[in-house]
Amino acid sequence: MFEDILDVAACACGKNHTLQTREYIVEKDALHKLPALLEKSFPGLSPLAVFDHNTYKAAWSKLSASLPGVPALILDGEEIHPDEEQLGRVTKELKEGKYGILLAVGSGVICDIVRYVAFKQDVPFIAVPTAASVDGFVSDSAALTLNGAKITLPAKAPNAVVADLAIIAAAPKKMTASGVGDMLSKYISIADWKIGHLITGEYFCPFVSDLTLEAVDMIVQNIEKINAGDIESFGILMKGLLLSGVAMQMVGITRPASSFEHHVSHYLEIVPVPGVDHSALHGEKVGIATIQAAKYYPVFARRLKRIYEENIPNRFDIERVKAYYAPYSDGIVAAVEKENTPTVTSRLDPALLRQNYAEVIKIADAVPSPEKLTEVLNTVGGYTTFRDINMTDEQFKETMKICCYIRNRFTMLRLMCDFELFDFDRELEV
Repeated sequence: MFEDILDVAACACGKNHTLQTREYIVEKDALHKLPALLEKSFPGLSPLAVFDHNTYKAAWSKLSASLPGVPALILDGEEIHPDEEQLGRVTKELKEGKYGILLAVGSGVICDIVRYVAFKQDVPFIAVPTAASVDGFVSDSAALTLNGAKITLPAKAPNAVVADLAIIAAAPKKMTASGVGDMLSKYISIADWKIGHLITGEYFCPFVSDLTLEAVDMIVQNIEKINAGDIESFGILMKGLLLSGVAMQMVGITRPASSFEHHVSHYLEIVPVPGVDHSALHGEKVGIATIQAAKYYPVFARRLKRIYEENIPNRFDIERVKAYYAPYSDGIVAAVEKENTPTVTSRLDPALLRQNYAEVIKIADAVPSPEKLTEVLNTVGGYTTFRDINMTDEQFKETMKICCYIRNRFTMLRLMCDFELFDFDRELEV
C-alpha cells in the first residue's frame, strides 16, 4: 500500500512527491521485526526508547523481549506536554548516552517530542505507535507548546514506522475513538483546502486530496469491525492514520489534515477554559468540532456570496484579536499577534469567489452530515458533543469566535469571523 506512493513524479499538482518515511511494518506482532529493521537500515546505531508511563506499560514487555537491554527513558507526569522541559530531558539523555537512533514509543505527544529532538540533533528515529489515536505519526512537523503557546515547527519525519497491531488493538477504546475522530476531520480540512484553492489560488494537490478521503472512507466502512476489535480492521485504521501523515509529507504542509476543527482542539489545549475537561484527547475534541463544523459548513458557504454581492470588506482587526486573548499569558498574546499578521483572508479574491461560487457550494454540500458523523463516533464510543467535555453553551460560542486565530490558516470559520458573516451569539445552536 505504501510502496506505491513512496515517490510520485510529475503529479498533476505540478510537484514531485517524495516520502521521507520509507519503511512501514503494520501487522500483528510487528515488534518482532524491529531488530531486523535496525540491523538492515540502521547498522551500528544504539537505540534509546522514549515512553510515557502508559506507553511503557503497553509496550515495554514486548519491546524489551525483541530488543533485550534496550534503554528506556520514561517521561514523568500525569499529562505529558511537548514543551521545553520534555524536549530538554530527551535531548540530555540522547547526548549523555551517545545514542544513535530514537524510538518514539507512544502516540501524538511522544512522537512530537522525539521528532523535534531528532530534527534538532540530526539523528534518525522510528515511530512505534501504541494506539491508533492520532494521524501525525509520520508528520514532518511537530505541534509544540513553547512559552505557553501552541505552535507548529519543522521537525523530522520518522525514518520508519513499526505498528504492532496486537498492542494497538489492546489500547483503551478511548484512544481508538480519538483516532477515528481525528480521521473524520479530513472531510472538513479537505473541503477547506479545495475552497481555499478556488477563491485564493492557493496550492492544491488532487492526488493527495483523494488519497486522504479514500483513507477516511475505508475507516468509516469498517467502523463496526474496528469497534469489535478485529485485528485486520485495526490495520485499516492504522494505515488510514499513517496515510494522513503521508499526505502531509507529500505536500510539505498540514493543510490536508488540519483545518478549523483542529483549531478548536488547539485552542482548548492552550487556553485554560474553566471547567472544561482538559484531559480529553486531541482526537476526541477534534471529533466533536468536526460534527459542529459539518452542521454549519453549508450555512457558512452560502454566506460567502455576500462578500461580492454586498461588497463586504475584510473587518479583521489584530487589536480585537489580541483583546480576545488578553486574559491569558503574554506569550499566548504575542504568539497570536505574530501568527495573524497579516491575516490570511486578505488573499481572498472576490472575483474568484464569484466565478467559483457554485463549485464552493458543491464542495460544502458534499461534507457528510453531522448525523452520519455522530453515528460513526457513537459506534466506537466517541465523544460527539461539547457537553461531553463539560463545556457550557457560552464557552462553546466563545471558542468558535476566537479559536480560528490560533492558526493563520484559510478556513471557512476564519472567513465568517474576519468578514463578520455569522452572528455566533445569536445564530449558533448548541
